[in-house]
Amino acid sequence: MSQPTPPLPEDAVLLHIGPHKTGTTAIQGILAAAREDLLEHAVTYPGRHGAHHGHARALRQHPAGWTNDTEEVPSEKQWENFARKVRNTPGRVVVSSEFFAQSEPAEISRAVADLDPERLHVLIAARNPGSIALSTWQQVLRDGKAGHLSAWLDKGFKRQSPAVVSRGFWSWADTATLVERWSEVLPVDRIRVVVIDEADRALLPATFEQLLDLPPQFLSTRTPAFSNRGLTAPEAELLRQVIEENRDRLTWTQFSLMIRYGMVARILKERRPDSDEPKSALPPWAVEQARVEADCIIERLRASGVAVSGDLENLRRLPATGETPEFDQIPISIAVQGISGAITSALKGMEQADAHGREEALREAQLARKPRKHGRKKRQVEDMSTRELMKVLNARVRAGLRRRLDPRVRRKA
Repeated sequence: MSQPTPPLPEDAVLLHIGPHKTGTTAIQGILAAAREDLLEHAVTYPGRHGAHHGHARALRQHPAGWTNDTEEVPSEKQWENFARKVRNTPGRVVVSSEFFAQSEPAEISRAVADLDPERLHVLIAARNPGSIALSTWQQVLRDGKAGHLSAWLDKGFKRQSPAVVSRGFWSWADTATLVERWSEVLPVDRIRVVVIDEADRALLPATFEQLLDLPPQFLSTRTPAFSNRGLTAPEAELLRQVIEENRDRLTWTQFSLMIRYGMVARILKERRPDSDEPKSALPPWAVEQARVEADCIIERLRASGVAVSGDLENLRRLPATGETPEFDQIPISIAVQGISGAITSALKGMEQADAHGREEALREAQLARKPRKHGRKKRQVEDMSTRELMKVLNARVRAGLRRRLDPRVRRKA
C-alpha cells in the first residue's frame, strides 16, 4: 500500500535522481517553467536550464557521446560551485537529473556530502521493467548506440535471474538496487520511491507538490514544455536505418546536431501518429523476465523499509507482448518531418557558425589596426580594398564553420 507523502522539512534539499525513462523530461520541464512561481513558496529550482545534467556530469566526470568521441567533460569546479550554491540557498531546494542514478559509490558519497547530509532527501522513481526496457532501447537508439530491439534485449536486458550489478541497464533500472546503493550513505528514511502509474501522468508532479508543501495542482495541471513520447515502430525503424547508413561518417557533435536535435526532435514534437500506428513490443520471453524482475524488486523494496508513494503493484503491470513488425515502407509524414528537422537544425548550426566566424574575423580586423610590437606594422583595415577585406572575412567564416561543425578541426588547431 502507498504511504502518505508528508512534506519535507522547510530547509530540505530534494535530489531527484530519476532514473532514465521515468518521466524525468516532463517533470523537469514543469519545474523549470514554474521556477519563478516556486520562489513564492520558498522553493528554489536552481539554474536556468530544464535539468541539472551538466552538474551531474561534472560530479561524475562522465562525458556525453560515443567511445573515443565525446563532449568535453565539465570541470569538477562546476559541481563544486553548484553544490555550494545549493547549500547556501535557504528554504527548500530541488535538484533533478537522471544521471545521478548512474553514480558509483564514491560519487554518491560526494554528492551527499557536498549537498549537505543534514538537509538532503532523495527521490527515486520506479517503473515497470518492461516499459522501462522499451523506452531505454529507444533512447539508446536515438543516441546512435543501438540497433534492432532484439539485439539490444539480448545484450542489455536478458539475464538468467535478478541480481545486484554495478554496470549496465540493471544497475539503474532496478529501483531496489538504487535504494540499497544510496542508503549506504544516507539513512533510508531520507529516501522515497514514487511508483510510476502508466495511466496517471499527474502522479509524479503531485508527489513533488506534496513533498514541497505546494498547493494541490500547483504542478500537476501544468503542461510540460516538451513531452518525451516514444517512437512508433516505423519511426524507430527509419531512425535505425538512417543511423546505420550514416553513423560512421558523423562525429558525435554532427550526429547530435542533425539527428538527435534535428530529425528525432522534430518527429517527436511535430508529428502526431495515428492511434493504430504499430508500436515496438517485447517478445514473450522478455515480458516473462520483466515479471520475475518486478516480483523481486517489490519484495526487496518492501524489505528495505523505504517510503513509497504510489502503488508497488504497478510494477507488475507490464506492456503487452508481441512481435515488432518489419517495414519496407513508412508513412511519408515521418520522412518529411525527419528530413525537415535535420535540415533546419543543420542550417541553425551553420548560421551560428557563420556568426561566430564573422565575430572572429572582425576581431582580427580590429587587431590589424594595432601595430605589431616587433617588425613592421600589419596592414591597416583602411588600407585594404573592399575586395581584399571580404576575402579575409570569408576565409575566417569558413574556418569558423569548419570548427563549429567538426570538433576534430578544433582539436588539431
